[in-house]
Amino acid sequence: MRVALVGDHYYPDIGGAPQYAFELSLQLAKLGIETVVITHAHPGQSEEEEIGGVKIKRVKGLVLNKLHCAASPLVFNRCREYILDGKFDVVHGLDIYSPMALIVIPFVHRHRIPCVLTCHTVMDSFFSIFLQRPMGLALRRTDRLIAVSQASACFCRSLGCPEKRITVVPNGVDLSCFNGEVDAFAMRKELGIGDEPLVVTALRLVRRKSPELLVSAFTRVLEVVPDAKLAVAGSGRQRENLSRQVNSMNIANSVFMVGGLAKEKVAQLMAAADVFVLPSKMESFGLVLLEASATGVPIVCSNAGGVPEVFQDGFNALLYPPGDDIAMAKAIVRLIQDRELAKTISANAVATSRRFTWEIAAKRTLRVYEEVLQENASSCSHY
Repeated sequence: MRVALVGDHYYPDIGGAPQYAFELSLQLAKLGIETVVITHAHPGQSEEEEIGGVKIKRVKGLVLNKLHCAASPLVFNRCREYILDGKFDVVHGLDIYSPMALIVIPFVHRHRIPCVLTCHTVMDSFFSIFLQRPMGLALRRTDRLIAVSQASACFCRSLGCPEKRITVVPNGVDLSCFNGEVDAFAMRKELGIGDEPLVVTALRLVRRKSPELLVSAFTRVLEVVPDAKLAVAGSGRQRENLSRQVNSMNIANSVFMVGGLAKEKVAQLMAAADVFVLPSKMESFGLVLLEASATGVPIVCSNAGGVPEVFQDGFNALLYPPGDDIAMAKAIVRLIQDRELAKTISANAVATSRRFTWEIAAKRTLRVYEEVLQENASSCSHY
């Protein structure tokens, strides 16, 4: 089978969507699928390369740097040419918010090439959903829409995608990188801290991830656990605002802004932590929560979106109402002070993470490809 994965976000971009694209492509190649990724080029990148058996075609053209999205007819035309020349069995758009993916969907639909699209999104605002209803036209042209959670599938239905065309395929975790064998002291040594309680997060520093809520909660944690430290891994447009917030609250000596890290370093940071926190008010899945769980650190996160489908309060995580920094702080303190509870939650979370791997996700995705190929063949036989 020859498959094209099309999208704007791919390695070396950071975030859930590019990580999904990268890990899925590698696993599909391991399963024997001839996998070609079609994405836009970053400055200085070659137009073609190969990583782990995955062929990558990077299309040059105008890219909106802040959004990391293509915005050039030249890019879209070349993308269409690659697809026609490649004679692919299936074309998979990697994100419903990727211009490259959305542009190719009607194109491959016209050429009767089976197409799949992935949704990483969840929303509960009627107004936001209403504004995005026109996107439903593209969704209805796909043979199958892969949602990363039931919450994400609900969002797709609200945009007008038929139920029968939606398949839920959860994300995975790379257990070769995130596991209990990761050095738990390397990052503590690098940060210059000893056995002080360490709270960690790893996320893009953008508004919808609400990093400022964690800083607010951490000031409350310090009132109870004054020697606690907070390490924030990630980069983004809110970095300067976050630094100003830390300074204005006079907690700069307790907070480390470590910037964007390679995933191996993220794993070391997680392994060093006493608590991992994801402060975002809404997550379609929460990939980073699986990674933290796999390293054995107990997690704190909101009980919204797709998170409760995997994590249950008091069992493999402590959950709090989204946006409630007071409840977040209480959960963090509870895990720092109650080590038996922390160990129990950690053990359950490790077991949970083993049920979600990229290999499993790739095999489920491959089944979707096989189904749309069979459906397409049946449809063509009627003509």
